[in-house]
Amino acid sequence: MTGLYNDLKSNPLFEISGAFEADEKTRKAAEEKGVEFSNLNSFDEFLKNTDADVVAVGSHYAARGRVIIEALKAGKHIIADKPLCTKAEELDKIRKIANEKNLAVCILLSLRKNKSLLGALNAVESGMLGKINNIIFEGEHPLNYGKRASWYFEKGKHGGTINDIAVHGIDLVRIFTHSDVEKVIGAREWNFFAKENPDFPDSAQFMIKMKSGAGVIADVSYSAPNEYGYSHPSYWHFRIFGENGMIDVREGSDEITFYPSSGEIIRLNPVEPEKDLITEFAEIIKSNSIKEYNKEMFDSTEQTLMIQKYSDNSEH
Repeated sequence: MTGLYNDLKSNPLFEISGAFEADEKTRKAAEEKGVEFSNLNSFDEFLKNTDADVVAVGSHYAARGRVIIEALKAGKHIIADKPLCTKAEELDKIRKIANEKNLAVCILLSLRKNKSLLGALNAVESGMLGKINNIIFEGEHPLNYGKRASWYFEKGKHGGTINDIAVHGIDLVRIFTHSDVEKVIGAREWNFFAKENPDFPDSAQFMIKMKSGAGVIADVSYSAPNEYGYSHPSYWHFRIFGENGMIDVREGSDEITFYPSSGEIIRLNPVEPEKDLITEFAEIIKSNSIKEYNKEMFDSTEQTLMIQKYSDNSEH
């Protein structure tokens, strides 16, 4: 979360008023990266002693829902990395409190602002592809065992690889199709790469049906070679198939290709976002559209948790 801390610090719309971290080891590591902490003994004390309008949350995934609920009860807007929480009942409480208090909740769904994916979305919105029939996406991440925070691999702290990674993809699929997840056809998580932690499900795949009728197949495993990090062709690679052809687009490439049902291949242009996520969040807080904004964040989270639950209840 030091990245978010620095982004907020450099954004003229925000001013850092303090920070809190209960874990001493994590706190020291963050201090070495320039984070300045408040001299307080608990998160409750932190909430009572800050005049901040917004709380940025970066707790381990299983604790995140509880922390967000506490901050919302204290009247704070929320900005958080994904996932927002790991349990449906936590999301229900977050949704209820945020809507009652008219507090904005931002999840850092960064693919929403990726210029290549915005270029593909622009083509879809223009009608070029026609009605979407199916989408295949890959969100292969490197495991980076030994480099990631150790809590990732501690039982009960992660909450599932689908919930961790796939929310980015589900959010985009919902935007592309103007539809929601209707049914989980199948979902599976299993351990393969993290041999030292056999309870950690580093591999994940699923198949879903959207209410529009479109089918979606996805792989969001931690199976990318560590050596190549995020610079490989399976890192957020989307193939979108419609009545009039197919669009192939990747987060890390400016090359967006439309393969029409007839005629020559068309190269599409990336579209630069009008504003970044943090600036958009600041504007939402000042607007009258908080509930509409929150709904998008909450619905993408809820539908990803639905897929995660299916996987948790299935045989691996």
